[in-house]
Formats: sequence, C-alpha cells, structure tokens
Amino acid sequence: MDKVLPNDLARLKPNEIVAIAEDYGKKFAENVKTHQIRIVFSHINRMRLNFKNQKDFKNVERDVFLLKPKLAYAAGRKKDELQEFNSFMQMAIDAVISSSKPEEAFQNFLELVEAVVAYHKFYGGRDN
Repeated sequence: MDKVLPNDLARLKPNEIVAIAEDYGKKFAENVKTHQIRIVFSHINRMRLNFKNQKDFKNVERDVFLLKPKLAYAAGRKKDELQEFNSFMQMAIDAVISSSKPEEAFQNFLELVEAVVAYHKFYGGRDN
C-alpha cells in the first residue's frame, strides 16, 4: 500500500483521508467480508454518537482503547482475512490516543473509517 497513516491523525487533511481510505478500502475488499467490517463500523458509530452527545473526547477515550482488544480477538479468529485490517485499525487507534489534539484526531478517525467502509463496498467487498 502506498498510503501511510501519520502518527497523529489530527494532522490529516480531507484529501489525505480520502486517499488513505481508498487505498485501504480497495485492499480490504480482497479479503475482509462486508459483515466483518460493518461490525467494527457499528461499534465506531456508537462512539460517534456518544462523542456527539458528550462533546468531550474523555467520554469516548475508554471506548477507543477497548476497541483494540475487540479487533485483536476478531483477527485471531480470522487471521487470513482480518490481519491487515486489524493492523490498520490498531495504527489508527494509536494515532488517536497519542495525538496532541485528540478530539480532532478522533473526528478524523471517524471519517477515515467511514471512508474505508465506503471504498470497501465500492471495490466489491464481499459478503461471503
């Protein structure tokens, strides 16, 4: 993959989010099933709603941290299919947690994951 995640997602510009998401979405369409990516996306949407209601990253920071073991568990069950997706998500989560501007980084994380899901579908992410 040509596109690399920065260490701080707050630094991402919209065009970079799109470029990274397209690159990864296309790659994940080869192995990651739609229902697998939607399960993660559903969890992230709950975090988005919580963040929108609370207006404070501290209230969703715990959920962001706890997404890491959920991803690891899923990747452990489906190593061939989810290893790259797990690595990508772990890097993205780390780039939110270590950010100097965590609220901006979290917003970019949400937009990045949403865009990855869209490109996954666009490039033929499979259901079975």
